[in-house]
Amino acid sequence: MNEKLLKLIGLGVKIKSLFFSFLFVLGIPVICSFILGYQMEHHQIQHIPTAIVDHDNSQFSQMLIKEIKTNEIFNVTNYSDRDEDIKTLIEQEQIRVGVIIPENFSKDLFSGNGPRVLVFYDGSQMSVTSAAKARMSEILLSIKTGYLKKIMEGKLNIMPEVSQNYVLPMYFNYRLLNNPTRNYINFLIPGMIISIIQVSLVMLGVDIVRKDEKSYLWLWLKGILGGLFGVISIGISLGVQFKYFDVPFRGTAEGAIILTLLYSIGLVSYGVLVRTILPDKIAALQVGAISILPTTILAGFTFPVMGMPIFFQKLSEYLPFLHYGETMRDLCLKSIGMEYILPQIHWLFKFVLYMWVATLVIFMLKKVVKREYNRIRSNKNQQQQAEEVIQA
Repeated sequence: MNEKLLKLIGLGVKIKSLFFSFLFVLGIPVICSFILGYQMEHHQIQHIPTAIVDHDNSQFSQMLIKEIKTNEIFNVTNYSDRDEDIKTLIEQEQIRVGVIIPENFSKDLFSGNGPRVLVFYDGSQMSVTSAAKARMSEILLSIKTGYLKKIMEGKLNIMPEVSQNYVLPMYFNYRLLNNPTRNYINFLIPGMIISIIQVSLVMLGVDIVRKDEKSYLWLWLKGILGGLFGVISIGISLGVQFKYFDVPFRGTAEGAIILTLLYSIGLVSYGVLVRTILPDKIAALQVGAISILPTTILAGFTFPVMGMPIFFQKLSEYLPFLHYGETMRDLCLKSIGMEYILPQIHWLFKFVLYMWVATLVIFMLKKVVKREYNRIRSNKNQQQQAEEVIQA
């Protein structure tokens, strides 16, 4: 009866461990994928709180204000007649953008002197600043160009097609490739999801190692199975974005699957390596998680590697996230084939091999050390027994 009870308890412990592994690797990333998708469902930053100070109060200043108000990027929440209010409202985080229209705005516009509209941006929110600045520049340029065209057509009696050439003597045709709608979610989401899952994969690798592992082959097989589990997790989490939140995927699906498989197996194997080195499970979990957390930043997903010091540029080359996260973002946004990602596949394949070899070496060394320790301990016990017999 006691043996059956112990077996049931042991089975319950294993089921509990499997449940938490499932939760960490599959449940939490998928839930986070839905949460992130709903958080960024507008695909770009909109309705930025904006304040306007209009010292001109003319027809043309009202035209500018109307353009700002009707633009989905801005949400005009405050009007004032004091310039100081702009800085105060930004410091109080009530607004992120402030616009000051000068007193002689319409007069300078009419005379062609180029009125200077002063725009304040909250630099503590650079993503907000980037979105607001780009759209505000477009609005101001459109207002100025449209007004100058009317002046030339009305006062100088110039035909519309000719006035356009005078107002804009030089044209710039540009195309925004790969992300033409400037969707913030398309740029950010894949890396955020992968950064969550990579910690779970390392923790899974730590968790699957038992204290009394007898065979490296079984440990190796568990690492591969854990990697397959990671492929399912990444596939479902990114699939949620593709299906429900309009995140594109334009590259090779076969290449993405191969990359994901190698990346997942590599990270699980890294967790196995950490656990093989550190006998204490809690310490191994902490070291594994902490060591993998900064790789998203160091690999250039949030700040480009080309802008980092040389030391960090060299360091990033040894981080799996650089070769997987950046490549997966490219596959989402660019129509690229297998030939473009082969270098990253080769790097991740070598990374997996290095993890396996390092784990095997540590595993065999620990077996040799343990066997030698047991031999010395056995000889010592035999010697003590012999001494006791002699003394008796």
